[in-house]
Amino acid sequence: KAAEEGPVIIVNASQYSCDALIVLSDRDPFHVPIGITQTEVSDLSIEFQSLSEDFGSFDSPYKLVGILRKLWHNIVGPIVQALGASNVHPGSRIWWCPTAEFTLLPLHAAGSYEKKGDSLSYIYISSYTPTLAALVRARQQVSRDASPQNFLAIGQKETQENTDGRKLEVLEFVAPELAVVAKHLAPVVSSFTSLEDGDATVKAAVDALNHNQWLHLACHGVPNRKQPFESSFAMRDGPLMIKDIIRSDWQNPEFAFLSACHTTVGDEKSPDESIHLAAAMQFSGFRSVVGSMWAVDDKLAQKVVSAFYRNLVDGSERLDCTRAAVALHKAVNQLRRVPLEQQIVFVHIGI
Repeated sequence: KAAEEGPVIIVNASQYSCDALIVLSDRDPFHVPIGITQTEVSDLSIEFQSLSEDFGSFDSPYKLVGILRKLWHNIVGPIVQALGASNVHPGSRIWWCPTAEFTLLPLHAAGSYEKKGDSLSYIYISSYTPTLAALVRARQQVSRDASPQNFLAIGQKETQENTDGRKLEVLEFVAPELAVVAKHLAPVVSSFTSLEDGDATVKAAVDALNHNQWLHLACHGVPNRKQPFESSFAMRDGPLMIKDIIRSDWQNPEFAFLSACHTTVGDEKSPDESIHLAAAMQFSGFRSVVGSMWAVDDKLAQKVVSAFYRNLVDGSERLDCTRAAVALHKAVNQLRRVPLEQQIVFVHIGI
């Protein structure tokens, strides 16, 4: 059931070997050996995490391309060849289910980055899933064609001090981002609610979440490495925690766009054990989620958001969360003159 809309690729690193298991809907899963060791995957992951904290520096684009090429040649390229040999046609959707150190790597962006070379994004449309069970569960939640579509947009540019006493950077482009969301969504949804700045408190957010199926969050994401369920989104008066979100009484939640920093990366020290913000939204019932793998440029996020919702709506009278991955794929490909790390920062999770 997990693979009924496209193959799921489980990638795993162990001390014995690194392997991919490709799950298809119409035949038995099959194994693809990956020519890289667990130590090399770990080193690559550490290298990438270090680089992601230095994006924007003079040589970071060259280093990023170097890492994405290694991912392509050593990991993703052989998997793509195996998919092609199994008649998974170009343009198809695929789902990555990474484990261990692989969870910290941008597999969706792997490529040769040469003029006539291949890149994954030219061949397939990538999504992620934290587990096979999460994907099956999302598929089983039926979206009712006649049900109301209520959309909630929350934007918070200023916050109280972080839990470690640091003041989070002011997000200057939250207001224009929410205006863009309203422009695209207000005409097609049953109701559109916006909570911004002073109105975006923890209580107001929780209350509003209980009455909406679609969510856009433009704010800071604050991971808690030691207590993952206390990871949070920064509201005006404090943190909206994952545990609050999971306890919410949502009615048929469909989709969430998390336009916040670090919403999809877990803990590098124990990547298998952590729960990241985007996965938490899926675990709490959302069938489809867009989140970011590292810091998002506030101004550029607005461009991605605008292109994403334009592609998601695309003349249709109702929203469909199963179109989110394709909408994100198109939005990223339509970006021009944007730094590479910001072109590939957003990923799709779920159906």
